[in-house]
Formats: sequence, C-alpha cells, structure tokens
Amino acid sequence: MTSVRESIARAFDEVWRRTSGRLGGLTDDEYLWEPAPDGWTIRPDASGRWLIDAEGGGGPAPDPVPIATLAWRIGHIGLTFIDYGTRLFQGRNITLDEVEFSGTAAGGIRFLETAFRVHWREPFEAMSEERLWEPSGPAFFGYADYPAIDTALHVLDEFTHHSAELGVLRDLYPHRS
Repeated sequence: MTSVRESIARAFDEVWRRTSGRLGGLTDDEYLWEPAPDGWTIRPDASGRWLIDAEGGGGPAPDPVPIATLAWRIGHIGLTFIDYGTRLFQGRNITLDEVEFSGTAAGGIRFLETAFRVHWREPFEAMSEERLWEPSGPAFFGYADYPAIDTALHVLDEFTHHSAELGVLRDLYPHRS
C-alpha cells in the first residue's frame, strides 16, 4: 500500500519533471528578460552578489504585484525549498544572506535543482509517515502547530503555481516586442 508521503513525493517528482523539461534551452537573456517595467527580478548589489527583489521584506506585496522575471520565479521557487525545507527538516529559520542566487540561466537552473533535491526532496523522502501528522514546529511561528503535511502541501502548491508561471513566461518570450 502506498503511503501518503509517497503519494505527495510522486506529485513533487511530476512537477519537477515538467518544470525541468520546460527550462531546457533557457538563455541568459530570457532568464533576465523583464516582460513589464518595474518588475521583480534578481539584481547584483554593489559587491556583485545577486539578490532577489521583495523577498523577506516582511510587508504585504504591492497591489498590483509586479510582473516577475524567470530569474525571480526560479529564485523564489528555490528559496521556498530552502526556507521551508530548513524550517521543517532542521527546525531553524534562514536569512537571505545564506542564499546564493545566480545571474545566469545555467546557474539559476543549478540553484533550483540543488534547492529541490538537497533542501526539499531528499529530506522529504527520509521523513517518516508519522512526521507528516506532527506539528510543523516552532520555526513556522503562527503555523507551528499545523501538521507537517499542511506545510508539505503548501510547498507543493507554491512549486506548482510558480512553475506554471515559468511555462507561461517561456511561451511569451518568443513573442516579445
């Protein structure tokens, strides 16, 4: 009999398969292409370190939310795996200083794959079925008492949602003006 954890893991693997397939052939120009002015992206700071716009600001997102680049979406998905994975599997919070974003398409894809496999998928695979029903833990603040399955499903929702947006942006790029 298949466990709930195995079913969720299969869903993550399917979203990963589609996402990684859609990222094949991504160029640096497309990765950093800004489909609308004043959008969210990743940018180098004065030292050359790449930072992601609007993550960790603590406030509500602007209304309307800026259109994000492929680089931002890849960074955001990877950051979700790193942040939620570190909180769920290690019981601690991260800072953005611990995360290295990339200014190139190849580096961004490597970042995303490492974040998925190392920070989320491998520890999730090692998680016991019983752990899914236990509280997520104090690193989740107001959601600390929610079961870990709720956290896993939230990460799956974020992954699926933003991966679909990656596909839409890839479809739009050849039609840019």
